[in-house]
Amino acid sequence: MDKNGAGSYIFAKASGILGKSFVGERASLLFNQNNLQDLWSLLFRTHPPMVPEVLLAKQIEVEAQKRFISEYTTLVNTYDRPDSVLIDQLYLYEAENLKEIGAALCNGEKECPPLVDLGSFSQLNYSAWPDIKKITKGSIFSWYNHVPGVHEQQEMEFKVDMQIVRHLWNSVLEEKGEDYDALMKIYRKEYVVKNIIWALRLRLFYDMSPEQISEKLISLSPRISRSDSLAGPALKVLELPLDDYNAWAESEVKNLINPHTEGLVWQINPSWIEKRSRVEIEKLALNVFHQYPMSVCSLIAWYKIKHFELTCIRTAVESLRLNISSEEAMNAVGVNYGGMNNG
Repeated sequence: MDKNGAGSYIFAKASGILGKSFVGERASLLFNQNNLQDLWSLLFRTHPPMVPEVLLAKQIEVEAQKRFISEYTTLVNTYDRPDSVLIDQLYLYEAENLKEIGAALCNGEKECPPLVDLGSFSQLNYSAWPDIKKITKGSIFSWYNHVPGVHEQQEMEFKVDMQIVRHLWNSVLEEKGEDYDALMKIYRKEYVVKNIIWALRLRLFYDMSPEQISEKLISLSPRISRSDSLAGPALKVLELPLDDYNAWAESEVKNLINPHTEGLVWQINPSWIEKRSRVEIEKLALNVFHQYPMSVCSLIAWYKIKHFELTCIRTAVESLRLNISSEEAMNAVGVNYGGMNNG
């Protein structure tokens, strides 16, 4: 199908899928189910399999992810020649597959672990298990050519994460147009906030120094500095007092910080920032989806929205399995922190 025709068809299909998805106000339905069986029926419109709860919980997550990937790849395949930036989105799952394989081999496991099926979009040769060099040969991960040792595994996983973020960032940066500028804002907010949350947790819970933390941040350049688009904001907030609300109210994440009540002790809360950011990114993605219909960026925005839905599904599963209240579960994922649910 030519690009214009494919764009119109994809937007119509993607809009229809979103209308039935559990995003925005409909996300709360995920957390109003009485048990995992009801959640399965809500999601898949079939009778749940007769398996123990632990297995059913895992199966819901696997099926939801499988459906998400299948829907996205089907839409991408509508194009005769999909733009590389669309295919690049799947590298996040390819990276997770590689980390699963690396961990399994590091632990001496004999069987290949369960992996996300990316079909024809996969770069890795999974049939070459357990030969890691053959698995990654010819892919963007060809440097990952040996089984990591116990003390090397974390370092290699971080290198994979760094590579993927830089690759996705550059693939969007290379494109021109207002739609890609709007999409870049989503990417920047997502990765900047992730860095800030990570930096705060390392500072609060592990008492790491700024120098130690800087080595663990995702950056766009080998030498991390305050001018780095992704790591710079995290380095700046590391200088802020943890208990000074006014200082944080002028920071990069001023719209995401936990509120201050007069007369009560306040401290910055990274979990609150994380919850708020999820909703903010979903709102930005929804805006791009509707503002630039029938474009490549609208499909990437759809991908972001559906990825958030997947996070909500996983949280709903865990809340039912661990008998956590629906309100607490919604708080955990951020769906009732204002955001789309309240306009």
